[in-house]
Amino acid sequence: MTGNLTIADLAAGYGRRPTIEGIGLPPIASGTLVAVIGSNGAGKSTFLKSLAGLLAATGRIELDGEDLLRLPAAQRVRHLGYLPQSLPLGSVLIAYEAVLSALRAIRPDLPRAEADRHIDDVFDRLELRPLALRRLGELSGGQRQLIGLAQAIVRHPRLLLLDEPTSALDLRWQLSVLQTVRDLADREGCIALIAIHDINLALRFCDRVVVLNKGRLLSTGTPDEALDSALLRRAYGVEGRVEACSRGFRIVLADRALNDGEGRE
Repeated sequence: MTGNLTIADLAAGYGRRPTIEGIGLPPIASGTLVAVIGSNGAGKSTFLKSLAGLLAATGRIELDGEDLLRLPAAQRVRHLGYLPQSLPLGSVLIAYEAVLSALRAIRPDLPRAEADRHIDDVFDRLELRPLALRRLGELSGGQRQLIGLAQAIVRHPRLLLLDEPTSALDLRWQLSVLQTVRDLADREGCIALIAIHDINLALRFCDRVVVLNKGRLLSTGTPDEALDSALLRRAYGVEGRVEACSRGFRIVLADRALNDGEGRE
């Protein structure tokens, strides 16, 4: 699938207080994974919520030639899959029903047999079949996070917005989830923006990196371009290095936290 996402002069916040402003990104092509990183309070969640239409925003968010900010909510949601930072609540609903409900919300016309095929495919990709008939209230936080991800990707969205999708997962499942999203982008051409704290996972799986700081864009580019020692100091207040591992991926080695007055922003 061809097309791209363009963001220009985006601003959003809570009440009259802007949390992010002036954010603009070069066109993001189909099949691209974008890591959204930055310190706590940098604006990562606000950025994704504004793209998802959960916060009033100004500027331009253009997906395949359509400005999402000007689309009615019912049309906009058809393009999106959004996983919030908060975990799905425990309930008596079984996991399969929760994913079916998410699919039905935007595709009520889908025949049941086809809906079942979509859900089976997602459960296979995420290795969730053992959880399919268990109630959400019986699942661990990490398992509920995986069900939340299944709800987002079962819709086959053009734009996938994931806010800390690995926060409740162990290392094995972190790798599995990000590889699943990577495969989805490669196979279906969706665009994924992933807010994530683990910089090394971001550099390992993502094509582009967006660094936010105090609600503004600090840096963007490929993993080779977007991060260096000076930027780690400005964005995170740490002294560190960006090097290449034995397999050629960029990795961040943090040496120490800086104190106020040591050149951090």
